[in-house]
Amino acid sequence: MSKTKSTPMQEAIRDALSPQAVALAASELLLARCDDEEVDLEVRWFAEQLIELLGGQEAWSRTCKEIGL
Repeated sequence: MSKTKSTPMQEAIRDALSPQAVALAASELLLARCDDEEVDLEVRWFAEQLIELLGGQEAWSRTCKEIGL
């Protein structure tokens, strides 16, 4: 995962989850939808944060392929 300046949230995610788990979580969150547009935007934002934590779109895509997504 990317090692640039981290927030406490990013550090907690790094400590608790493998890059593979982060990639899967981001993938699932990108598919999630509900009837509340604001909630959808918040969930999409979080998924994008996870993707950036992995190192961006290319790293996320590569990790997804590695785990069979």
